[in-house]
Amino acid sequence: MSQADSAHTTSRLIFPAGPAVRRRQFVTGGGAILAGVITTSRAESVGISTSPDPVLDAIEGHRRAFEELGRLLAEQDAAERELRRAPCSRRAELEAKLSGLCEAEGALGRAEMKASRQLAGIVPGSLKGAAAALKYVRECYEARQYPLYEEDGYRLLLLSTERAICAAVGLAIPNRGVDPR
Repeated sequence: MSQADSAHTTSRLIFPAGPAVRRRQFVTGGGAILAGVITTSRAESVGISTSPDPVLDAIEGHRRAFEELGRLLAEQDAAERELRRAPCSRRAELEAKLSGLCEAEGALGRAEMKASRQLAGIVPGSLKGAAAALKYVRECYEARQYPLYEEDGYRLLLLSTERAICAAVGLAIPNRGVDPR
């Protein structure tokens, strides 16, 4: 078994102000640790919001933008296939159609990226919302091999999720992180 080198040490504390939990302990027994931190009495004292969770709207917004972009890309592929098989008499018409579809891709791509940034930056209003956001991001990758974010986007998503969890269990809410722009 290989040992972790100093660049990937597992000795740092996860919760510096809270319980003494080290990275390796968190990964190997995180569920039990969280169960200890979020006691039954503390979980029961958390108020249940009756307002809709804003993160659910953000998930649906991204889903719509992503599906619309997917439809456009499929339409581009079909137009390109048709262009390759077309007789010379139809080539100019099909090239114009394909050109218009390619121009539309930029706007839809930007809309999808904006929707993914909004999803990452919205603090879920509940633990169910936080779980739904994480599930959606995971499923985007598992189902379509589509990572929604690069490093900054994932850090923003983690901060938003952390803020939701802290609010739900009565811990101090962190107010730092990645700029959502």
